[in-house]
Formats: sequence, structure tokens, C-alpha cells
Amino acid sequence: MSGSFQFDDRLNALDEIMLRAESNPKTRNWVLSLVILDKKPSTSNLLEALERASREFIRLRQVVVPAPTPMGYARWQAIEYFDPKEHFEHVALPRGSAFDDLLELACNFINKPGDLTRPLWEAILIDNVKHPEGKCAFMMRMHHAIADGMGAVQLFLSLFDTQANAEPKEFSEPPFAQRMSWLARASADLRDSIPEAKRIATGAAKLALAHVASPLSQWREDKALLDSVQRLYGTKGASGSPLFAQRSMSRQFLAWDFPFPPFKQALKHLGWSVNDGYLTALTLGLKRYHEELHCPVDALPLTIPVNVRRGGETEQTAGNHIAPVKLSLPMDLDDPFEIAATLGAKVRTAVAEPALGLMSWVAPTLKGAPQFVVDKIADSMAEVDIQASNVPGYPFAPYLAGSKIVRSYPFAPLPGVAAMVALYTQNNVAQVGIQLDKASIEYPQRFEECLKAAFQEVIDLAS
Repeated sequence: MSGSFQFDDRLNALDEIMLRAESNPKTRNWVLSLVILDKKPSTSNLLEALERASREFIRLRQVVVPAPTPMGYARWQAIEYFDPKEHFEHVALPRGSAFDDLLELACNFINKPGDLTRPLWEAILIDNVKHPEGKCAFMMRMHHAIADGMGAVQLFLSLFDTQANAEPKEFSEPPFAQRMSWLARASADLRDSIPEAKRIATGAAKLALAHVASPLSQWREDKALLDSVQRLYGTKGASGSPLFAQRSMSRQFLAWDFPFPPFKQALKHLGWSVNDGYLTALTLGLKRYHEELHCPVDALPLTIPVNVRRGGETEQTAGNHIAPVKLSLPMDLDDPFEIAATLGAKVRTAVAEPALGLMSWVAPTLKGAPQFVVDKIADSMAEVDIQASNVPGYPFAPYLAGSKIVRSYPFAPLPGVAAMVALYTQNNVAQVGIQLDKASIEYPQRFEECLKAAFQEVIDLAS
């Protein structure tokens, strides 16, 4: 543990699968935060903030050491020598550059290959930025294995301040860097595997006894679980849009923001949650895009991550604590209220599915699987057209090395889908970041305008 954060030196199975999928360029798993600053921070102060953050959120100065045996654990290990300057660049856009030029730089930054032998993050300070709120930007990319969206919000608490002239924080001691021998790691794997093996064996024994004691009842439960798996992760349902059928390695970023209070007040008036409003706006925007291109569809497959954190004292801050859920957007509905009701019911049903917790049982057996199995799992994520994420941020304006963060655009990986749409709300501003496949979405500016209009349509519903 470092500060208020909890860190296990073992990668959980989902994080390890994400790292192993890195060998396929289509399934790279890097996330990026692009923040606009009200003024240029001091480089020395910024490097000091990165050094301090790396001592609190220790994943920033750790590397992944592969498992010594196929069924062992890959582990996080602190490096002996760490200098934030080795992960940092300071660049300037050419004079006269537009905001789209910054987005292009960010898109190239997130999609370049990563060196998995180093700590899995990099940062850039950018001058000559053209944005209504500021002329300087900072962007940081890190591998998804470090943290999911909620974990990243926690990570940045170690990097940001709550005021411009905050009192300097004390430096924590850096994590102890000690290389473990193969024998030591194998012994640790054996020790750590015993509780997991007992848990799986106990579960299997209970299941076997249940089949003996009440075979008919248990087979019904088995069928219910298989049906739940099919509903959550199966390929049945929406077949996908003809407009989004093509795939390539050509990427593009879109980003915009809008005041969050009118949107939130409209949702309160309508009796909707933020997620209801977000998914409804996505559905309306995608529906508008298809209709404008004279290609209406009845449904569209989408995946959203569900946060499975339970809030326990020993819960890990870093890593991924999410379960993917597949939904079918009702593109054949015209009434926004009917769309919201339909999507709300689908999400509530999905969250209650018995198969939602199945990943915690299955993933440990998959992390030691052959690479082609991992590749197949990664490719299965591309069986939808859109992925969407919604992460709440801070209710205040954070500061970075004395500069106020006025905008913060989120960008998530694009694992073979047409578009990844992320919504991040912070200090009464909603920021939307989209990474899209240019072969899938032929008219990105029209795509953006359709989604913008849909969010405004949701706001207007309340009046």
C-alpha cells in the first residue's frame, strides 16, 4: 500500500490478458487523457509533480515481470532507477495550428507501439495550442493494465492539486526495488495459488454435490447461467451497421465539451440517470447519422464497461475492476422517452445477470492459455460496432503544477470496433472524447455533429 492506495504486486487475470493482447496492433490497450491548461506550467514543477505522483501511485515506476510458469502470476516490480524525464517530452505545435492538429498529435501518441519493458506511461507538454480556454496542453498515456477509468481518476489525485498555490506535498518513500529470482517468483506463485486453488476446488465440489443431490434443479441453474452468458457475451442480437462494416488501422480523434449542469438538470427533470441520458443521446445521434446517410438500421450492437468494485477496505486501486456488457441500441424507436426506458431496462437486466461475475472465475484459467486463445478473446471485443464509457470526475477544478485544468478530454482504446466514445464530467463541464476507425466512419465531422445535436436534443426534452 502507498498512501491511501492499495496495490497488489500480482497482475489480475484481466490486466494480464490486456497486456498479452498488445502483440496484436489491432488490440493495443492504451488510454490517454488530454488536458487543456489555463497557462503554461513550469517544466521543473511538472517533473516534480510526476516524481511525487510516482511515489504515491507506484504503478508509474513499476514494470511487469512475466510469470515464471504458465499458470503463475505476472508481477509488478519497481525499477531500480527512475527518472520522470525519461517518460516526458516538451514540444510545440507549429504557429497557426488548429485544435484538430492537437487531436492528431494525441491520436498518433496513443496508437504508437509501447515498450513493455519500461513503466507503462508517457507524458507530453504542448505549447502553441489553439483552444478557447487555453494555449497549453498536457497529455498522458498509460496502458490500460495500470488502471481502468475509475482507477485513473484515483491515479490523478496523486498528480493534481486542488488549488493553484497548494502547499507542497511531502514526498513518500519510493517503492522498494528488488529483483526476484525465478525460484523466488515460482515459490511466491505456489504460495499465492493455494487460496485460489482452494476457492475453485471448493466451488467445483459444491457444484458437483449439487448435481448429485438435485440433478434436475441444478441442470436448470446451469442452463440459466449459459443463457446469461449468451445474453451478455453472445453474438446473437443486432448484426451491426453496413456503414460501420469496414475496419482498418487508420485512427482519428474527435473531442468537444458542453456545460454539464443543463444536461444534468434535464435528466433530473426527466427522471433519468446520467447513464440513461448518455446512452439515449448516443442512440439518437447514431440514428441521426444513419438516417442522414440514407441507411437506417433497426439496432446497433454496443459494449459498455460495468464497474464491479465493491468498496472494500482491501480493494485494489489499480488494475481493472470492470465487466463488459453487450447491449443492442434500439435504433428503430423514435420516441426518446421510449429509448431511455428501453435502455434503462436493458442495463438493469445486464447488471443483474448471473454471468456478470463469471469473469473472476474464468479469467485466472485463461491468463496461462496459449497466445491464439488470448488473441481470440481480444478479437471477440470487435464483434460490436461501438464501445462507450462514462466516468465521473472531480466536482472541482484541479490544478497541475500550478496551472488550472480547464478541460480534460478522455480517450480509450479502439479494439477493432468502429468507434470508442468516452464521456468524462469534471467541474460542471462534460467532455466527450472519441477514437474512431476512419474506414468505419467515412464522415467523421458529420458523425460528431449528429452526436452533438443528440445531446442538445436530450437537454431540450426537459423544456
